[in-house]
Amino acid sequence: MTTRAYVATAVSHEAPFLLEWVAHYRAMGFAGVILFTYGSEDGAGDGTAAMVDRLHEMGHAHPVPMQVKKSKDPMRQAMRDLPEVAKGIGADWCLVAHIDEYLHITAGDGKVTDLIAACGTPDAISIARRAFGSSGVRGIPQGQLRETHRLAAPPEARGSMVTKGIKTLFKVDAITRVAPHRPYFTEGSAPNWVDAGGQPMPETYLEGKWTAHKDFANTHARLHYYAVPSPEVLMIRGGVPKPGKHKAFESDWRKLDLNEVADDSMGRAVGLSDPLLAALHGDAALNTLLQTGRAWHLARAAERLQDPEIKALCDRLSGTDDADSRGTVRSSPRGGGGKYLPPPVRPIRFKIKPSKTGETQTVLHGGFHKTATTYLQRLLEDNDAWLGSQSVYVVPHLKLRKHITFPSQLDAYRKLKIWRRTRFSEEELQGFQDAFFKDPLKAKPARMILSDENLPGLPAHCVTTGMLYQHRRAFFGAFAKRMPMPITDAFFAIRNYADFFASSYIEYLRAATTTTTGHMDTPEVMRRNVFGSLPNWMRVFDDFEDAFPGVRIHVWRFEDFRALTPQILQSFCGEGVDVSKFKPPKERNARPSASARAVDELVLMSELEGAAAMAEHAKTVQDMYPQGDDYERYDPWTAQERAHLTALYDRDWQALCNDARFVTLTP
Repeated sequence: MTTRAYVATAVSHEAPFLLEWVAHYRAMGFAGVILFTYGSEDGAGDGTAAMVDRLHEMGHAHPVPMQVKKSKDPMRQAMRDLPEVAKGIGADWCLVAHIDEYLHITAGDGKVTDLIAACGTPDAISIARRAFGSSGVRGIPQGQLRETHRLAAPPEARGSMVTKGIKTLFKVDAITRVAPHRPYFTEGSAPNWVDAGGQPMPETYLEGKWTAHKDFANTHARLHYYAVPSPEVLMIRGGVPKPGKHKAFESDWRKLDLNEVADDSMGRAVGLSDPLLAALHGDAALNTLLQTGRAWHLARAAERLQDPEIKALCDRLSGTDDADSRGTVRSSPRGGGGKYLPPPVRPIRFKIKPSKTGETQTVLHGGFHKTATTYLQRLLEDNDAWLGSQSVYVVPHLKLRKHITFPSQLDAYRKLKIWRRTRFSEEELQGFQDAFFKDPLKAKPARMILSDENLPGLPAHCVTTGMLYQHRRAFFGAFAKRMPMPITDAFFAIRNYADFFASSYIEYLRAATTTTTGHMDTPEVMRRNVFGSLPNWMRVFDDFEDAFPGVRIHVWRFEDFRALTPQILQSFCGEGVDVSKFKPPKERNARPSASARAVDELVLMSELEGAAAMAEHAKTVQDMYPQGDDYERYDPWTAQERAHLTALYDRDWQALCNDARFVTLTP
């Protein structure tokens, strides 16, 4: 059986992106690319047609010039001729993909033959798209899209129709005609048509469906979809929106500009294609055409930005518009929209007894979430004046978060190439640090207690990945960099994985706002994520130790917290402080825990109406169905799953107890 495969597309003004796309598919084992060209002939565009001709001379491309009728879709028009063209050049297989779509194969060595073999040599293989966002890029991107744009929708996200669309690799002799998303087979035939996991496609797809169904498998391949490299590129490709159409244009952008998770999985494909791409760039004729084409695109982008309304639109899309003019500059890291600015540093409101030695020991309570951190923080902060008289200064945890934790995490996001609306320079971060710690260090307490459960990340980072804090290593390192004094001791509570993720899921739902786009991950997605990663508390502490070498790490189980509270407080405050004198924390209006019924209602609302609508009604739903006698606690696990996670937790706790690096607190 031969596997002479080609990929086909229609191209016009794509000079800055064409060579990377061609190199990508050639490196994946495709025999060549079929390029239907239109509207970019020499003198009439950016020189794309001339680049295609040169690629043809070098043996990489088969050009098919065409005239596109006004208001007609070029891709659909090209597909009418594709079967004949593919047969004429001896193609056995063919894939239709737009210039902004890159096939990512995980099977074998990442070649098209590996994908076909992994799926059982069928007649057709459909691959689902996954939207990659702009990563905050403006203008005409430099470098390779696969490297500069690594922020994407979560792998299991199901957004608008355009983000769920499939593309299909098919045997040329098995089809009669082709549409952009799927082929049509000989009438009355029974093709072996599968998804990227090798599962049969439902028979209903023979009638014309082109979107991924809910059980679609992405085991062996995914189509990375870079539809929105930048606002300027989108306008060059699709045209400048007419006055009165800006809202619709912006809505389409928001559906595709999904920068929710980092994805570096294209690394292997980039490595495979690098030698060929370097050879293409080294060709004198191609390089000249590339530079000329890029200059054409830069000029067009600059021309569009001369229009104040278009510039304002692009600024809104990229989040670089003036936040002050929108009234969305925030002084809190929680919530959506706008840029972040730490509030002014407030002076210490009570007297602190200085240390007898003039030295300060700084200890850090790093969480984790849903392990009674809030209770400990309230207990310490409600007794802060008395503790000050004992030469113990409790740094208010929300102030620490606003001035140090969150700004340091924004810096970590930048280094991870995860775009956020606010970015700080090193000088700004140093200024926040100096201002925040000036008075505490000047007071010279014997003990200074820092506490913030957000130090390793957020519950959402756990739920959407199944990992214990996806960005923890970067966050630990960024926070450590902002410490002007050494940390001597660190304190953490761990919790049974089953209960930790169940509680984190509730917090994940609660974190949604009325500006949250798309849908929230379902409990089923979280369960798959957890069992796909198999969390381990020890790995979290290994990363913490790398950021804070030499720090004594104190650990206890949340399940033992009540019995251990006096011991924990003594460890926090140090010797000489009588923790029996602690007054209980002030009573506050407790937020009722969400019941299983409340979670079910919120998830359903998210699925049907979107996360924003869910967030709008979240409090009402939780108040309506509080956990208690009438409504049971939320538990997404089966008995078998819970038993398995509990066994893992018990094993990992025992490993911590047996490791001399840790001080484990037990009743």
